[in-house]
Amino acid sequence: MLMAGGVWGRCMNPFDLDDKVTAAALTAVGTVIGALVQLRVSWRKEVSERARGVPVTKKSRRGPVLAVFLLVVAAGVGGFAFSQYLAIQADRESAAVRGEMRNQLAQISATAERLEHATLSDRGAMVRAEDVRHGEDDATATATIGPCRARAAGADAAPACSEQEAARVTLCTSVPLPAAITAMALYARPEGSQQRWADSRVTPGQDIGRARFADKPFERADSDQARQICTEFSSWDGDHAFSARLVVKYGAAPAPHELSQAAVAPLSEAVTGH
Repeated sequence: MLMAGGVWGRCMNPFDLDDKVTAAALTAVGTVIGALVQLRVSWRKEVSERARGVPVTKKSRRGPVLAVFLLVVAAGVGGFAFSQYLAIQADRESAAVRGEMRNQLAQISATAERLEHATLSDRGAMVRAEDVRHGEDDATATATIGPCRARAAGADAAPACSEQEAARVTLCTSVPLPAAITAMALYARPEGSQQRWADSRVTPGQDIGRARFADKPFERADSDQARQICTEFSSWDGDHAFSARLVVKYGAAPAPHELSQAAVAPLSEAVTGH
């Protein structure tokens, strides 16, 4: 309503006319005035002649007819001028409304663009925060266990160790208390081997030549801020030492609103993760 009122106030100015319309309007006004003057003169002349008893001739009758003809012409010119005035005012009003609409659309487009940029920035910040929050870290523990020494059965006998007599070592690595364990990996190889750790991966309980890891890992308290993830490695090989490694991958704990949707894998299942 305010926009329409402003446009109407700017457009409907009777003194703001086109030059042609102004000229036509002035011509019509001048013609009307001239015709009225001629009618008055003809009427007074006719009254005067009738008062003197002079008969009315054809020439004297032409004066009123000419005046009426001029009035008709003036009316036509005035009507044309008025129609042109209305058309011009309608065009100006339409142009003003279109201009106002273009300005409003430009403002809306600029606002939408700013909102889109703000939304993209917020989304990028959220994604970066999510990546940081869900970023993974790892902790590693490595140990070496020497050859097994069995209890001698006699003076000249040095029997091989049995699995019940195996040497054992516990590998533990510390992780933050609220951390979520995402994967665990076990590695073992003979001491002095040139084999890469990546090629030495084993599974819990797998026999790797008179040595193996325990079937299941376990946890134990470390401090108020951390806990330990542990597993046991045993060897009953009397000839070779072994190196064992435990790698634990963990990430930040799920946010409270994600707990209802998160599926927390048991620690035993995390050993097989990659």
